[in-house]
Amino acid sequence: MGQPGAALARSRSARIVAGAAIGLVLLAVTIARVDLGAVVAVLAGAAAPTLLVAAAVVLFDLAIRGARWQVLLRGVRSEERPAPDDRAPLRLAIAYLTIGYLANVLLPARLGDLARAYLAGAAFRLPRLPTLGTIMVERVADGGTMLGLAVLSSLVVAGIAAVRTLALFGLVVAAAGFGAIALAWWLIVRTPFGRTSPGLVARDLAARLSAGMAAARTPTGAVLIAAATLAAAGTAILVAWLVSGAVGIALSPAEATLFMSAIALSLAIPAAPGSLGTYEFVGVVVLTSLGHSAERAFATIVLMRAVSTFPPIALGILSTWGLHLRPAAILETADALSPSGTGGTASS
Repeated sequence: MGQPGAALARSRSARIVAGAAIGLVLLAVTIARVDLGAVVAVLAGAAAPTLLVAAAVVLFDLAIRGARWQVLLRGVRSEERPAPDDRAPLRLAIAYLTIGYLANVLLPARLGDLARAYLAGAAFRLPRLPTLGTIMVERVADGGTMLGLAVLSSLVVAGIAAVRTLALFGLVVAAAGFGAIALAWWLIVRTPFGRTSPGLVARDLAARLSAGMAAARTPTGAVLIAAATLAAAGTAILVAWLVSGAVGIALSPAEATLFMSAIALSLAIPAAPGSLGTYEFVGVVVLTSLGHSAERAFATIVLMRAVSTFPPIALGILSTWGLHLRPAAILETADALSPSGTGGTASS
């Protein structure tokens, strides 16, 4: 491995270690607040039928997200695919979506999104960077929706300063991200830097990624993507309401929205694979701030993880097996779109 590859490996290792440390500290702080025996008792008394309904809603949510990604993928063009087609049928879109979710559980910093872009791009014979661009549209749409819901619900539900702080953090991160994009665009388009070798590479990279946003630029595509995003947010909130109700926590629609949007925003905090620690910490803080015991709050988070994570992981494992993919290949693709990987090739 050359110097760039070694530096990339060290950087990834540092991110993994730092994220794991943050997650473990927050998880330890959360567990220290609860009586684990009482948590087990709450879990034992959870309403199983309600949890089964919640799991069914999660499967419906996957179908919605798969259909949205299918719309985005249909907008991607390549030399061998100049016009829309059904190269990404819904069942395969859902299959690679769940494989990406499986990889996100195993890898930190949502590196599973890179794996999904690499594997799906190869399977659908689509350029991989534009395929990654479609996933970026998903993340921006979901993140923006949850951020908006967190801000609105925190204004409706009184006394939840922690969520307002988290929403403010999300707004700052979003503003910084858009500011960085605007600065990068200005540098490569409006300054002499854009005519240098690095500037040309950056311009080409931006063009390839933005090709994945083609469907969102059409009126029909934008409406379909927005409708699917709102529907997915609704199913996520419904799951939160059902799971909390299964352990005896009665949440109003505004409170369920606040709870779900807060734990969704917690996924943006750098942490261990699967956001272990941050997810639990934020969820318990929100529910205890609403007046519920730490034990019921922690039990709710445990069940939220089980109900919202197990179905996608199970489908991801089945999809990996059904598509004859090596499990190791999912992890190996995390670097595929990096500067030292295939991202710099013409096929990307």
